[in-house]
Amino acid sequence: MTISILYFGMLAEATGHPSETWEATDPLSVGQLREQLLQKYPVLRDRKFQVAVNQQIADSAMSINTNAEVALLPPFAGG
Repeated sequence: MTISILYFGMLAEATGHPSETWEATDPLSVGQLREQLLQKYPVLRDRKFQVAVNQQIADSAMSINTNAEVALLPPFAGG
């Protein structure tokens, strides 16, 4: 299963790149992918971020389909 992962803002800086292709042998939920990413990039444990799947904010139980686009989004400031 191939997933396209996009990192934005401080998350791109923390991982060292703006995107990557993620290969998984089994179907994943957002929570499972998040755990795998935290294992690969321990620095993300100290960062707050939301996960969007195919441009929709996702909760940790949401399933990720093959060829999905997953974006890690840092907190947004606004006013």
